[in-house]
Amino acid sequence: MKIAVISDIHSNLLALEAVLRDIEAREIDQIYCAGDLVGYGPRPNEVIELLHQREIPTLMGNYDDAIGNMRFICGCDYKNEEAIKLGEQSILWTKEQTTEANKKWLRELPQRIEFTAAGIRFLIVHGSPRQLNEYLFENTPLEHFNKLLIENNCDVLICGHTHLPYYKSTAHGHIINVGSAGKPKHGNPNALYALVDVTDGILNVNFTETPYNYEETAKEIEEFGLPQEFAQIVRTGQ
Repeated sequence: MKIAVISDIHSNLLALEAVLRDIEAREIDQIYCAGDLVGYGPRPNEVIELLHQREIPTLMGNYDDAIGNMRFICGCDYKNEEAIKLGEQSILWTKEQTTEANKKWLRELPQRIEFTAAGIRFLIVHGSPRQLNEYLFENTPLEHFNKLLIENNCDVLICGHTHLPYYKSTAHGHIINVGSAGKPKHGNPNALYALVDVTDGILNVNFTETPYNYEETAKEIEEFGLPQEFAQIVRTGQ
């Protein structure tokens, strides 16, 4: 069983298209999306519609919840007043641009996907099984990871939300954060996703970076009137 998991696309259509082309070139059994389709980027409707058309099982992220349900905030952990103001601009612009049909689709997305492959129980969420916007960072205490695995009766917990990829093995299972396809923070602008291979009961995890024309996305962000800071993140991956 080979699966690909993408997350945190954030309205970056070119990154999503590049990732899907890369996945299609491999022998993948199933693709999943762990949420946050929209926000920050210039193409919310096109990203939603592409995932919908491809019938890719997709979760609700905290940003999808905010736009689909017309909330004032996205539940992000902003560090200062400037970040809060930028986040408000992103929410307002994205709500105005996203069609009513696509908002309806976002608010009907599930908050978890569960399946079993080769006897291994998988759970995919956006933030954590407890909350859409809970951050599970690599330095989260192992005790917390183990508690989540036990509480949710799973062997592998897959998440996104932090935009930082990692794989951890614990006493009670495995934690995989797949990073971000469209708004990466792992140190370079390439789109990122995770490949998970289960062979003979053994789990293998690889993070795949996919180059794309990030400069075009950055220019669109600026041309569409979104903050220049969002374009800088796309250009630098930081």
